[in-house]
Amino acid sequence: MDQAQLLRLIDNLRSPDNSVRKSAEAEYESLSTGNSVWMMCSLSELCAATESPQTMQMGMVLLRKLFSSKSNCYDVSDAQTQRAVKDLMLQVLGKAAFGPQRALAAACVSALVVKMHGLGQEWDELWQSVFQILENAESAHQLKTICSEIIAATGPSMASYFEAHTTKLVTGIRNCLTDPFVEARKSAFDALVNVAMCRPMPELAELVPLMLQVVQDSLNASNWDDAEKLTGKLADGVANAAGLFAGHTSALLQGLMEVASTPSVGAGARHMAIEALLTYCESEPRTVRKVPHFSASFLQLLFEYTLNPEMPDDWDEKGINLDGEDLEDDKDDTVGSSGIDRLASALGGRKLDALAQRLFMENIHSPDWKRRNAALLLITYLAEGMATVLEKHLEQIVQMVIPAVQDEVKYVRASALDCLTQMSSDFAPKMQEQLSHAIVPAVMRCLSDSVPAVATRAARCLDSFFDQCEESESEDDTLFIKLFESYIEGLCVSLVTLLKQTSHGFVRDDCLGALSSVISTCKGLLKPYTSHLVPVFQEILAMPEIPETVMMKCKAIECTTLLACGVGREVFAPYAHDMCNYLRDLLNHLARGSKDDDMRLRYVLRGWTCMTDCLREEVTPYLDIVMPVLISMMNVECDTEVENAEVGDDDDDDEDEDGKVTTMRVVVPGVGVRRIKLHTGLIEEKDLAASVVSAMLSYVGKNLGPHLPQIMESAVKLISFQSDSSIRESGALILDGVMDAYDSTGRAQVAVSVMPPLLNQFAEEDDLEASSAMSVVISRCIDDAPTLVSPETVNSISEKILGVLQRAMESRTESLQSQLDENDDDELDKLKQEEEEADALIRDTCDLLDKMLERASAVFAPVFNTTFIPVLQRMLEGNEKDVMVARGLALLCSLVEHAPDHVASLVPTIVGSVINFAQRHGDADVLQSAFYLMNLLLQYFEHHEYPATQQFVQQVHGIIVRYLAVQRKEEYEDATCNVISTAVTLLSLYYQLLPEHEQTQMLARVVNSLPAGGDKTEACRVHERVMMWVVQRHPLLKGDETQAKAILLRLQAANGDVLSESTRAQLAHM
Repeated sequence: MDQAQLLRLIDNLRSPDNSVRKSAEAEYESLSTGNSVWMMCSLSELCAATESPQTMQMGMVLLRKLFSSKSNCYDVSDAQTQRAVKDLMLQVLGKAAFGPQRALAAACVSALVVKMHGLGQEWDELWQSVFQILENAESAHQLKTICSEIIAATGPSMASYFEAHTTKLVTGIRNCLTDPFVEARKSAFDALVNVAMCRPMPELAELVPLMLQVVQDSLNASNWDDAEKLTGKLADGVANAAGLFAGHTSALLQGLMEVASTPSVGAGARHMAIEALLTYCESEPRTVRKVPHFSASFLQLLFEYTLNPEMPDDWDEKGINLDGEDLEDDKDDTVGSSGIDRLASALGGRKLDALAQRLFMENIHSPDWKRRNAALLLITYLAEGMATVLEKHLEQIVQMVIPAVQDEVKYVRASALDCLTQMSSDFAPKMQEQLSHAIVPAVMRCLSDSVPAVATRAARCLDSFFDQCEESESEDDTLFIKLFESYIEGLCVSLVTLLKQTSHGFVRDDCLGALSSVISTCKGLLKPYTSHLVPVFQEILAMPEIPETVMMKCKAIECTTLLACGVGREVFAPYAHDMCNYLRDLLNHLARGSKDDDMRLRYVLRGWTCMTDCLREEVTPYLDIVMPVLISMMNVECDTEVENAEVGDDDDDDEDEDGKVTTMRVVVPGVGVRRIKLHTGLIEEKDLAASVVSAMLSYVGKNLGPHLPQIMESAVKLISFQSDSSIRESGALILDGVMDAYDSTGRAQVAVSVMPPLLNQFAEEDDLEASSAMSVVISRCIDDAPTLVSPETVNSISEKILGVLQRAMESRTESLQSQLDENDDDELDKLKQEEEEADALIRDTCDLLDKMLERASAVFAPVFNTTFIPVLQRMLEGNEKDVMVARGLALLCSLVEHAPDHVASLVPTIVGSVINFAQRHGDADVLQSAFYLMNLLLQYFEHHEYPATQQFVQQVHGIIVRYLAVQRKEEYEDATCNVISTAVTLLSLYYQLLPEHEQTQMLARVVNSLPAGGDKTEACRVHERVMMWVVQRHPLLKGDETQAKAILLRLQAANGDVLSESTRAQLAHM
């Protein structure tokens, strides 16, 4: 192909005719694949020679791809060819610098620069020219701009190169920052930030004051366009290289505050300043909190931004944007609202509390509706970030918000309902438990508001209020659910009435959303209304399939199926068959792929979860239709893709047209920029499918027999899915459910299959919930297949578990050390949260060790003694917290109980430790573990000789006497039960080592403590042993029938759950 033919091909690649363009693309792909070196040289020559901007543009686009990391045409070229290409690209650069192709030329050349750098080559001619231009303050601004653009594009990948040329770099960027043309200054901002974000350099940080001055100069000149562009670049710098500004925090915040708070400054620049401030707060919260008065000043400013809301003309008949796009436009009030939300989340509540309360109290009753509205917006957007602080004033705030739902101004009514909606989420379940009597009736009245935008918010408020009620089987929580019983009929009538009367689709959707939450929370309370509600939902499901009815029908599916599992099989029976058939037919329709990314699929699958919960085994005939779809969704390949970010690609996070793929750029210090692609739509579907399968296993696991092997195979893949920790957690939960569905033989086979991948992922897992779920399944695997811990595998398994335990211990130590040096209360809260997460991981790991000692002690105990004892010693150090001491003692208990043949050398140390902890600690959990361990040691010494047994018995006796002499609170109930159990063991085995009066006193204490409570397992043992005293006429009783009868009377008064079957049988016989 000659140059003329190549030129014709380039023209065809730009053709508006789709068929011509597609044909050209295929031809180009064939040519470049067949001879990429020739194509690289030809395009370079074409770009250097052409006078056509369009041809040059297309040529450079193609060249940049050939210079990318995915192509090796430059790599395989000989030195002469490489030199020729570089010379041509220098010509292209010089020609494009003064035209519209400047940025593209810079990107194209930068791609080649990075390619060469990766090959160990440096383009000396280029860099000599770049620095020569930049160091000359008189150079043309176009040349400065293109040189800065090259530095910006190559900075992330070549930070080490620029570090070696710091002086030239700083001089050049300074010259660009002082250039009168904004394009040069913008490119200088980019260059500075892109180098600094990969390689911090003190010399670069020295340029920050000049950056701030550049922004200020544009403001002083009232050049709002330049100010907005430069402030935007400053915001990018704060987002990508916050450390660059660390030494200039006060100046940065002050300068940006001046921009944001000056009304005469253009809105774009002010909003960009707000964005930069918020980004810095999010990136460096600890630093920002230390700047005097800044937090309060910024909140005051954001509040003032909300004082002049701009409402669209069609507000009355407009629904609520659930995607939050309303907070992303260019209006002051939305910028202020979203800013308040982000500020509170970034800095926490303590710095903002006093001002927030004052602003709310001063404005909630203002005669100016805009101030009343702003006060409500303030609480709405502060609530999440300041929940722990505002919770102290919850009732007072709610009582002041409720009257506003009847405000004369519709906008205030709407904001009040939005406020209660948000608070229902952020203060759940306290708000539902304590304030339902005030909130529910007030919001119900708003359902009849004449303004659709207000009425729909009332429905959404009820949706949030009932949706956030925590499900629990505990008596206290079911009691507060019953508080809603008096509202059920009124809620159903009001919501159904509005649903039928309104002509607005968004109101109908929100009414159905509210009904679904009421149904989900109140469950059985809806039984009397089932026959009235289901026909309403069926009427909606029978509507035509048009875009306007899709969401409504989805909500109707949700309402109907939630009602099914709420009221139960018997009540829902008349409608169950029709609903299952509807779900089956719709699932078949969707599974055929007639609709891409159809939201109905998610509602249908959740619907099947509910119907399975309702019908249990009766749903079995439908499983052959449902399960293949779910398994297929779980198996979709959509994990995170990481690749090099090619030079010249768009720097912004990107989302594809249908919102199903999100692309992000992440800086890896010392490496460069990586491009991360997330298949968000597919991940959401995969997550849903996994959670549905997990739920269905819990309901009808044994009925899924034919599908269990495929489910298990899918779950093993899920536990290593890196994009979403909730999917990994669901994978572990599914494996747990699969094991439940099999018999003992099947469980052992599953355990053998899943243990290796489970253990590998557990060793690397960084999410607490997923890690906890995995540890449960690993424990079950060991329980069902103890031979998994064999001489061949024990070291490998132990090594992985030890790695997790050590990582958690180190994380905890770092958190505790940081807490000692931290004075910021909000930062302390975060550190304590880190400590709690580490504690939870340590707990889960110790549970695994306990299971291994229980089920495989012969193999594991020797390894435990050599590998884990050092960690155990750290847990039992004198300055450790009680929670860690209790955990360490519990591990010692497992060792003594399950591996008695492997503790002889440790006994003196264990004895000394347990006596010390029992004497010196007052924590209930520590004492419970200590007494249980003393109990085990007493039993151990019955069969293993120990020279100091008598001394140990005397020490234990003294500790028991001192413990029982003190009146204990309810939290010590479990510990007391273990004290009684230890006393029973001591009297059963070693009464002869006690003086007679001590025997008598101890026996009396034991009998008077019956029946034992608290620790049910230990209470059963106590009752069983003292029963044997009576049955076997233990010498301790000395034939005293009165004492024996007293024991029997007390055992007969015990609850059945603390009596073993043998004890109950003995009592019945006697």
